[in-house]
Amino acid sequence: MRSAWCAALAAALLGGTLGPAGAQGLEAFLQVSPSVLVYLGKDGDRANAGTIRTPIGYVLVDTGHTPADSERIRRALLVSRLDVRYLIVTQPHPDHHLGAFVFSPPALLVAHEATRTAMAKMDPGALTALFASRYPEAAESLRGYRMVLPDLTFTDALTLYLGGVEVRLLHLPNAHTKGDAAVWLPQERVLFGGGAVNIRRHLNLADGSSAGLLRALDRLAALKPAVVVPAHGGVGGPADLASLRQYVLDLRAEVRRLRATGQDLDGVLRLSRLPQYDAWLGREWLRGTLTRIYQELGEE
Repeated sequence: MRSAWCAALAAALLGGTLGPAGAQGLEAFLQVSPSVLVYLGKDGDRANAGTIRTPIGYVLVDTGHTPADSERIRRALLVSRLDVRYLIVTQPHPDHHLGAFVFSPPALLVAHEATRTAMAKMDPGALTALFASRYPEAAESLRGYRMVLPDLTFTDALTLYLGGVEVRLLHLPNAHTKGDAAVWLPQERVLFGGGAVNIRRHLNLADGSSAGLLRALDRLAALKPAVVVPAHGGVGGPADLASLRQYVLDLRAEVRRLRATGQDLDGVLRLSRLPQYDAWLGREWLRGTLTRIYQELGEE
């Protein structure tokens, strides 16, 4: 979907017209509804972010993978002369909030209470060192880093009413993390799945649970979204929620099968075979996810 607004943002960001993410390996904005732009993470693997335009300003959903991404978003939004009023952090993992200092102040940060608690325990020096080593191209953007904690938290749900635009935040307990939040725009039927949703990318369940994730996916599917924006991966729809649910069921079935043959955790990690997901990105996260599922099944 294209508009003059979206084209202007794309020109400010990339110096050209809007195109699909991944062109020449660059990040890009993609318009998915009249008021929603998605900033797609590089190569379909890094963290996505989203902007929701309202009459009183922007709502930002996560910050992009690094502060360099956040700065690109900030510069692109300058063409509209509207401020970022709220920044929703959907989970505590730093690739979704590291760039909060780029927007706040004046933006108010909103997150689940458990996400704020987890963020408050993080070591800013360790975070900047980690991201500078992993992403050298973002090292300069990390020089001004400071931790910004959420100003507003919620437990079960929270709704923002912004000039006639309704933005609902839904807690998805113990899915990807304890503090997962989905963002639902009922008027445009756009869903930001937060950490509970990746598309064609392996999930990291080391801090969550497969049982919690299945409950979360059922809840999100019941909303009947037209557009699904994942934490990582390309924009999709309801079929991608169903595919992700099947992925979780397949992981659980494979771990259960190997446990039934007497395999311990090392055996499960060594022998698990899931060829139908070989093409998915983020395979490095599969080990932690299988470990968590092994633990869960042992507790049943």
